Amino acid sequence: HLLRVRTVKLGDELMVLKLPEFSGFSNSEIWGMLKKARDCKTLVMDLRGDPGGSEDTLSQILSHLFDHDVKIGDRVERKGTKPLMVKHNSHDQFTGKLIVLVDQNSASASELLARVVQIEKRGIVIGDHTAGAVMEAKHYDYTVGTDTVLFYGASITEANIVMTDGKSLEHVGVTPDEIVLPSAVDLANGRDPALARAAAIAGVKVDPQDAGKMFPYEWNPDE
Repeated sequence: HLLRVRTVKLGDELMVLKLPEFSGFSNSEIWGMLKKARDCKTLVMDLRGDPGGSEDTLSQILSHLFDHDVKIGDRVERKGTKPLMVKHNSHDQFTGKLIVLVDQNSASASELLARVVQIEKRGIVIGDHTAGAVMEAKHYDYTVGTDTVLFYGASITEANIVMTDGKSLEHVGVTPDEIVLPSAVDLANGRDPALARAAAIAGVKVDPQDAGKMFPYEWNPDE
């Protein structure tokens, strides 16, 4: 439930898409999310708190946001370097204005998307510096023992991603075009100045208090 995709539309001017992570979506499901914004002038992708996930999901999302093929960067591995390319989807695209919201917990695929948007000048990035955690890792499962078997695993880093500007985001992160941080008072009162600022850029007046009610914090029922 906490990882569900949520959207809020404000007429035909603005749609906000809250994406909790980059995993578990088919291409048709991704286009289903973005298609809702097709009749809106501006799409705000809220990637705050998004730890990233699948490279395939990242590529599929980007394919619907650009009208041309895009190079994310180069995957630098021990045995060589391979370009990481995205072929655009010529039929199903969102062509309106794009704004991306990030924070210090936006990592991996979410910060790669934000940086590609900046480099390609596709839109604006607002919020806080991202996590700077983009190296790719693969999980390996192991066992030890015969009669009594112990299962364990290891996550091994296999590649770094170097963006088309020649730099890696690892330990650096993405610097937003506009840094907008909530104050202690904003947090205490449930206000969201970053989302309110994104709406203002889209030409929609949204009070920070109302912006905070779009995606209120939800407590885990098990806590």
